[in-house]
Amino acid sequence: MSKITRSIRFTGFQMRLLLVIVLGASVFSIGASVAAYYLGQQKAIETSLASLNDLTQAVEKTVAIGAYASDIVLLEEVVEGLARSSLVARVEVYSNNGQILLQSAEVESAANIDSLAARSPYIERALYSPFDAEERIGAIRIFAQPAHIAAASRKEAMTLTVMMIIQASVLALLLYAVVTFLISRPITQLAISLRAMRPGTHERLDIPALHKRDEVGMLMSSANALLDSNAQALERERELRADVEALETQYRQIFDSSSAGIFVLDGNGKLVNSNPTVAKVIGVPLFRLLELQNEDFVKQVFHHAEELQAMQKEATETGETVSKDLELIPRSGGRRWVHCLISVHQAAWRKDNVASQITEGVIYDITERKRAETAVLFKAEHDALTGLKNRAASYELIERFLMESTQESTPLSILGIDLDGFKQINDKYGHEAGDNVLIACAQRMQDAVRRSSDMVGRLGGDEFVVVMQNIGPMDKALYITADALLVALAKPIEIRNGINVSIGASIGIACAPLHGNKRKRLLDMADAAMYEVKRTGKNTYAMAKLNH
Repeated sequence: MSKITRSIRFTGFQMRLLLVIVLGASVFSIGASVAAYYLGQQKAIETSLASLNDLTQAVEKTVAIGAYASDIVLLEEVVEGLARSSLVARVEVYSNNGQILLQSAEVESAANIDSLAARSPYIERALYSPFDAEERIGAIRIFAQPAHIAAASRKEAMTLTVMMIIQASVLALLLYAVVTFLISRPITQLAISLRAMRPGTHERLDIPALHKRDEVGMLMSSANALLDSNAQALERERELRADVEALETQYRQIFDSSSAGIFVLDGNGKLVNSNPTVAKVIGVPLFRLLELQNEDFVKQVFHHAEELQAMQKEATETGETVSKDLELIPRSGGRRWVHCLISVHQAAWRKDNVASQITEGVIYDITERKRAETAVLFKAEHDALTGLKNRAASYELIERFLMESTQESTPLSILGIDLDGFKQINDKYGHEAGDNVLIACAQRMQDAVRRSSDMVGRLGGDEFVVVMQNIGPMDKALYITADALLVALAKPIEIRNGINVSIGASIGIACAPLHGNKRKRLLDMADAAMYEVKRTGKNTYAMAKLNH
């Protein structure tokens, strides 16, 4: 016997069915036995009373004659004859006035008589005159023997009880046999066969001829249909798995060989997955990607981590892909730039039973493009000779500085500078010498301004402009810077081997909001102050006059 068969036989449906039937039969037998015992007892009592009634009828007339004639001898013979019966416990004959004429035993106390009457059934018949059927002359009372009735009732009850138990047992066995043959055994065999079958094979259940048209046959047919569907599903699953594996291989090849770097971050910014291109784009060895799985990828890779974090926040809020050009942390080879696309999703996995967000990123190396764009932008905004901001860029920055000055209620100072004696040097020594002078002056002006936030620009020819933020006409820094510019520009400049030249500078100053909040007005007023300096002696500076 196989392990499966033993398991089903001893713990399966048949065993439970047998236990239920045995339990039901036992409960029924107990109930039936109690009822049978009670009925047997009642029947025995009824039988005893019927026998007493027959005895009473048999001696009724004789006792009536004895009582009428007061023939005690006759009464004694009748009473003694009745008392000899095993069914009779006591016989009493009463006169019409209730006086006991004769009793079958010695006179007992009233209490004993009452006790016997209470625990033993009896028959009482009235006695009538032999000559007048209407004249009552007394009564006879015959008590049944309690022990006899008890023995008879027990016998009767036991007989009925045994018959009920036998009947219940036979019915239970018959029911178990029928149910086992028709239901439980076919179901047990069905369970054994199903458990022994291998998934995906062509094995099917054989339906017995007896059950081809009943519910068991329908169950087996349904099981076969389910097995067919399961086999088809398994076959389809195998095909789909093969297709998925082929697609996974294909996509993995695309993922690994893509020219774009692809990475996935978890909710804590740790690297979950990436392709080899990521290492190439960010400029690290391939093994370094494994180390980044335990670090904050964003802070370890991007120069301004807060920019990518802002992209993650935007992508989370909008549910859309966000893109931006980002600078990487400088490594070997100088500054590097990437175009980054970010999208945020709910992870397919759960950590600590909590759904996590993942960030999917794609990066393209745009370093060469960025350098080209930077060069083009620098060329568009800067003077080709001196490297200072050109006229257009200078005007644009002045507009921006003025807007910030107005919004923040801070002062702004503009210094218009014109070189003194430049035209003579250019005419005497040539344009190349003039260019050298302009380059030197531009460098000296940049060194003289106090902060990187100050701007130095070339407006054209030998005209320059210096813009100082948060500096007004009452600030000493304004005049210190103007003096520093005059001193720096007055120093000799070597234009070629052994030849030095000296120039000066005239500076006009206009301040916002003292002289206005418009770029053109401020430049015009600074230019007017500068020409006033040239007219009155050169090589100094002057504040614009309000009447201008």
